[in-house]
Amino acid sequence: MDHSLDPSGIPERVTRPDRSPLRAITWQSVIGAALISSLVAGAYPYIVLKLGFGPNASVVSAFLGAMFLNVTAYRTRGQNRFLNNVIQTAGTSAASTAFMCVVAAAFGYLDLNDTVEMHLKIEPWPMFLWLTCSGMIGVVFTVIFRRHILDDPRMVFASGVAAAETIEVLDSHPSEARHKMRALGLAALASAAVVWLREGLSWLPTLYLSKPYRMGFEWSFLNIGSGLLVGLNVGLSMLLGTLVTGYIIGPWVIGSGIGDSIVRGQIAPEYWDRCQALVALVKPTRDQALFISQHCGLMQNMHAQKYFPIVVFWVMWPATALMVTATFTTLFMKWRSIMEIFQDLHIERGFREKDIPLRAVAVSAVCLTVLLALIQHAFFQMSYLQTFVAVLASLPLMLIGMRVQGETNIGPVSAMANALQALFAVFWPTHISSNLIAAGIAGNITSQSEGMIQDYKTGRIVGSSPQILTYVQIATVPIGAAAVAIMYPILIDKYGLGGDGLVAPTGLKIANMAVLLSKGVEALPDYALIATIIAAIAGVAVSVVREMSDRAWVGWIPSVTGFGFALILPGELNIPIALGGIAGFVWRRLHRQTYDRYAITVASGMIAGEAVLGGLLIPLLAAVGVHIR
Repeated sequence: MDHSLDPSGIPERVTRPDRSPLRAITWQSVIGAALISSLVAGAYPYIVLKLGFGPNASVVSAFLGAMFLNVTAYRTRGQNRFLNNVIQTAGTSAASTAFMCVVAAAFGYLDLNDTVEMHLKIEPWPMFLWLTCSGMIGVVFTVIFRRHILDDPRMVFASGVAAAETIEVLDSHPSEARHKMRALGLAALASAAVVWLREGLSWLPTLYLSKPYRMGFEWSFLNIGSGLLVGLNVGLSMLLGTLVTGYIIGPWVIGSGIGDSIVRGQIAPEYWDRCQALVALVKPTRDQALFISQHCGLMQNMHAQKYFPIVVFWVMWPATALMVTATFTTLFMKWRSIMEIFQDLHIERGFREKDIPLRAVAVSAVCLTVLLALIQHAFFQMSYLQTFVAVLASLPLMLIGMRVQGETNIGPVSAMANALQALFAVFWPTHISSNLIAAGIAGNITSQSEGMIQDYKTGRIVGSSPQILTYVQIATVPIGAAAVAIMYPILIDKYGLGGDGLVAPTGLKIANMAVLLSKGVEALPDYALIATIIAAIAGVAVSVVREMSDRAWVGWIPSVTGFGFALILPGELNIPIALGGIAGFVWRRLHRQTYDRYAITVASGMIAGEAVLGGLLIPLLAAVGVHIR
């Protein structure tokens, strides 16, 4: 059976508000939402461009919101959870949009690439309009499938649960939740201490089983806490994906020579000899390092025996096919419940569970899509047909992203963007700019949906109105868009792109994908197409078995989304998640009472401690020139 942390393991704690949820909109929640969303979104581009991924904005926003409300609304402490849910939702929404600085970086890398003819620099104002419009489309689309996703017991949404626990515990009177506050505080302090020892003092190096393939254990309570929430099945599935990549696929790709062909395909022939000379240098100059990052692709990784990024260029194809077909199959087999969603959108189920009417959703989606088509045609010379295709194709990709997020607590934004890039390459193979814009649309819609569904999960536990959370999400999308439009050029002017500056690995991956796909299907790595077909068939077969059979052994079939996503994630992230799932399983078996009472609290503290210190404070200090090492 599946031992994931779901309603069957720990009952879902849905609390009905003791006063009208309209009181969630007060001057404290409005000002707090504006301030905290601006802070989180403003810090996000630097973090994402430096690391390639963003920290847990949901839990960070909930933590900062509690601090703000303890000062501005201290008289109503114990009733501030609805206010903080608004603040937390605002921070998540703005950060989800700010994450799309990776697309700006992709255009930046393409602009530096002398091997392509297309060069496009998006100015701040068009960037703001583009991200605002596409982000709002993601919000509107998510409304449709809210209940379908949240009612699935396999969708844990660990960050949403952690944010709700943080909100409730920090809003409680000390005498009411003394033990939980202590558990949350100790877990958060321990998590922050581990971050400091790892990042600040370098006393906790990553322990590797196979360093070339990044298969190791990173000291991260955030990942362990996520594993504690997502459960044993998903955790072991991600561990299996890491082992397959590190011990089977990776060595085969490198040893068979496929890795060499991948590297050669990333480098223009006229730069090959110079790249070989430069990557052999022990200490290249600043200009040489910049040339390597712009023109030498993955050769530096091959020379340094850092094979994982090279392997990802092969394994991403079957991994994406596995996740896509599995999700589509699951949705197809649940078509009746999906149809009920559309029928029930106009039915009022009490204020707390009231959705936005279907007519309003449809009208908003159409209007925003038309507006997006006009913006992209005016600023990016993208045809109206291309915009409509990109928006429609983003809808199923958004569903895949939400399901992967629900099971693994990691959002596959870049993978979904790459999937739409592949679709565009079929119909418009030579349109590199359109390919990147399409990636931005899919990425922004997926990013918004993943953040928003976490907020809905938090709201369901806290007892907030999903309608209010939707309006808050829409209102704060422009804050994240403004953060990208303003902060990206400032950061690039200060630090530079590539080389010794901001590496922006996700942006580089998207740019490289656009260039690769412009060469046609024949540019795919050897055997990648065959592996993709096999993975697609496997995704369908496993999903059919899991959905149609109720036998106990079915619960032990690996999670397709967890396994597929782990194939393209570094093992340093996957292994701690797996250990967290194992720890939760053992804890539940040994002492069910304390597990039921404290598991969510402890996991939430682990996530919050690292998210606040490692994901916000340390990067902010680095941004102003204070280096902790």
